[in-house]
Amino acid sequence: MQTLFALGQCKEANFNIGLAEIEEAFQPDLNSMEPQDKVQLKADARKARALLNNKVYGVTLNESDAMTEKIEEVASLAYKNYLDNSKKDFERLRKDMILDAESLVDYFLWIIGLLVTWSDLSKTETDKKQKLTPERLLSGDFNLSKNRVIDFFRNSSKVQVAMVKRNISWEEEEDNFKSWYKEIVKKDETFSEYRRTPNPTFEDDKNLVEYLVKDLIFKTDVILSFFEEKDIHWKENKQIVRSLVARSIRDVEEDSDPKGFELPDFSNNWEEDKDFFERILDSTVEHDKEYAEMIAGKTKNWEVDRLANTDQIILKMAIAEMLNFRNIPVKVTINEYIELSKNYSTPKSKQFVNGILDVISGELKEKGELKKTGRGLIDNK
Repeated sequence: MQTLFALGQCKEANFNIGLAEIEEAFQPDLNSMEPQDKVQLKADARKARALLNNKVYGVTLNESDAMTEKIEEVASLAYKNYLDNSKKDFERLRKDMILDAESLVDYFLWIIGLLVTWSDLSKTETDKKQKLTPERLLSGDFNLSKNRVIDFFRNSSKVQVAMVKRNISWEEEEDNFKSWYKEIVKKDETFSEYRRTPNPTFEDDKNLVEYLVKDLIFKTDVILSFFEEKDIHWKENKQIVRSLVARSIRDVEEDSDPKGFELPDFSNNWEEDKDFFERILDSTVEHDKEYAEMIAGKTKNWEVDRLANTDQIILKMAIAEMLNFRNIPVKVTINEYIELSKNYSTPKSKQFVNGILDVISGELKEKGELKKTGRGLIDNK
């Protein structure tokens, strides 16, 4: 959905570039010795813009507008550039969509790396304290630096190799991680209680790490803002990353061998999911006008371009899924996109999306265009 929204923004920008190209083409030639008819140039530019609008959006041309060869040529060139630029944008966004999904493991590593960095910082501070003011040393000052769950990830070759390969390091974020440790972690009562615990058990170590992740890292605005700046989709990705980290921590046992740790999978079958993403995107883009017409036919008293942009995208994606994935029941598809509308569109979108998809799915079924296969999918409205 985010990719389709971004593609729409790119297409709008490319259209505006085309308008600018037309405007430039019909500027008076200041180097010409011939007199320049500014009124005619302005009129020709208007006709060329209308022609581009027709080519891109299907806007009806004024029958009284006579198109000269130059007008046709300028508008056609602007349209060609629009198509070329939009194709490049689509290819880039399609690639980025997959890379963004695969980058979820990167953020898992950033979180694990932060825990290890705080543990290392704790040891550095405690060593210094022991050397300069040993009388102030608490019995549990070394607890975080010796935390066995953090040690598990620190000693995992898979984690360390992945961080190097993906260029993930907190070294250049020293001001951030030190400030967070000082102002957030060390001032937290749960952490302070852990520091006062002599000889913590493995469960104490594990509970502390789970707490740091769940209640500090993923609930502190300043830390969340850091990740939002790194990932424009952090709002959506945050829950998945938190789940990956929490699951990996939960699976660590006292006798777990770091050598046996595998980086978490963000998908049970990534190749299958990737194919799903790409097919939904490709179909929605390829049949954009067709799907828009289907929606327009069911939205009486509403112009399609007056609908919330997210509603349009959600409806088109839902139609693409209904028509292209035989093994997904229509009811499941409708419910999925209702949930999307609840999370990302207007307060009234839930009922609107539900109603439109219900009507469209009914008509597609009557026409025999919903070709569902598998047990329970024949009568699936």
